[in-house]
Amino acid sequence: MHETLLTQLLALPHLTERTFVGGAALFRFHQRVQVQRTPYFVPCLIAVLAGEKHIKTGQHEYVCRAGDWFTVNAGTEITFTNVPDPDKGYFAAVVIAADASMLQRFRQRYASVLPARLDGDPQIQPDENCRKALADYVGEILLPHHDKLSDALVELRWEALWLALARQGVGRELLMAQPGRWRERVVWAIYSNVAADWRADDVARKLALSESSLRRRLRDEGTSFSELLNDVRMERALGMVLDGHTPIQRVAEACGYSSPSRFGAAFRLRFGLAPLALRASFEQSPTDFLPKAGTAERATADMQNA
Repeated sequence: MHETLLTQLLALPHLTERTFVGGAALFRFHQRVQVQRTPYFVPCLIAVLAGEKHIKTGQHEYVCRAGDWFTVNAGTEITFTNVPDPDKGYFAAVVIAADASMLQRFRQRYASVLPARLDGDPQIQPDENCRKALADYVGEILLPHHDKLSDALVELRWEALWLALARQGVGRELLMAQPGRWRERVVWAIYSNVAADWRADDVARKLALSESSLRRRLRDEGTSFSELLNDVRMERALGMVLDGHTPIQRVAEACGYSSPSRFGAAFRLRFGLAPLALRASFEQSPTDFLPKAGTAERATADMQNA
């Protein structure tokens, strides 16, 4: 089923993001590329559609092949290597994310029916029910509707995907995610203006705390204000570089750097490669991603990258 989904998605210019009901993004790389210490601020489900994704998280290493899924908890850093499929010539994966409001509603609605025990292994071999739920979710966000009813249907399909994982007994990090930690509140405060000259007392005032209380609560969660500020700026930078359209100087300014050279050095130190090197591995002509002769017919729906 992942081949059918791949054919459908790669026939489109880009994927649609609906941030108010969660996000979906298709990532495609024609070159082998490693990106170090990538921060995740919301729980994500990664579904590999072509090639391999090698993942390092803490002391653990995983190899996810086409058809495998991988779950990433909020507050996690991973180093990944995307390896193109030698026949197709590219790596491809869909990433499904959930925001805090969706997670809260999910927990309120389904906490009583979720299994008491779930497998905590982040690498998943999804069953047919999970694959169908993913296809239904992607099919829903492909529809060109933009009203409250369509938004509700998108969230319903997302919930069905999470419930399918629960029925298989997997995905503990996604299903048991607890939104509302102080690290997340700080992250969203900084997101309001990533380029600003943020100080801990600025964010503390926004959260109605003293600076010392904020620092103590972050320390209790195993992080610090300076770490979160850097993580948010680098995460925003990574997304803008992968977007492929914004000049690097504007990326630097949007992420709080007055000097493109200083930004480039910080980006290389964090992720292990220069912004333009990463963009070169990601950017390709849309025709490079069309299914080869003999594959399923191309889909015609309109989708924008999340």
